[in-house]
Amino acid sequence: MKKILTRSISGAIYVIIIVASIYAGRWTGNSTLGEVVFGALFLILGIIGIYEVIKNLSIKGIKCNEPVAYIVGIISYLLVFLWEQPSFGEGQLWSFGLLTIIPAVMLCVFLAQLWRNDENPIATIGYTLLPTIWVMIPLALTNHIHDAGTGFMMMIFISVWVNDTFAYLTGMMLGRHKMWVRHSPNKTWEGTIGGAVACIAAAIFLGPLMIGDELPLNIYDWAFIGLLCSVIGTLGDLVESMFKRFCGVKDSGKIMPGHGGILDRFDSILLAVPFVLSYLMIINH
Repeated sequence: MKKILTRSISGAIYVIIIVASIYAGRWTGNSTLGEVVFGALFLILGIIGIYEVIKNLSIKGIKCNEPVAYIVGIISYLLVFLWEQPSFGEGQLWSFGLLTIIPAVMLCVFLAQLWRNDENPIATIGYTLLPTIWVMIPLALTNHIHDAGTGFMMMIFISVWVNDTFAYLTGMMLGRHKMWVRHSPNKTWEGTIGGAVACIAAAIFLGPLMIGDELPLNIYDWAFIGLLCSVIGTLGDLVESMFKRFCGVKDSGKIMPGHGGILDRFDSILLAVPFVLSYLMIINH
């Protein structure tokens, strides 16, 4: 009972923080403040995510260039955040400049390795870049979904939460056929399908209500977005499970009692966001 209460309180605080960060601009009537609050929160979450990746790799006995991992991750986040932000600059030159700087910053990890006495320099480079590619850049991209519409950003979180909840409930009641035992022995095909159906339904029925006139999306767009959140979100969960099994840990961290770490809570979002944003860009151009 105590575990359930702890998990419930921790989950409620998590939801309140996410909702407040998404709607800060609308509630205060200051869109710039809203962007800063949302961007700052997800930057902090990203830094915690880098810490979790590095810490869990160290449990496995794997070392990376820790200071460089933080520097590259934070700079990459800020560059993606600033990309095509009207309040900071406009035009193709600004956008092209940022897109050029991001890979240049990442390549500095290769250069930094030249001064390190390391028997496995290429592996170290890969592990050093892992948190930037897996955690920081996807979290930075959430800012652009947030810019597209607060309701739309909220709907992405709702879709992922609905998928996770109904996948768990359906799997618990009807689960018979294991999906991917090597990475997640408790996942079943029945649970995954149940989560997908609920996620698509939530997107179709709640999506239009959440966004209002923010974006011109039709029922087919919402169905596909729900499918993306479900399928890619589930794969994101499996990726994080693969990482934890590789490192030999049960949870990625302890920041959320009863839930684990940032990676445990954002595993689906990290993979789903780039795909959803790509689809949004395609249908609006």
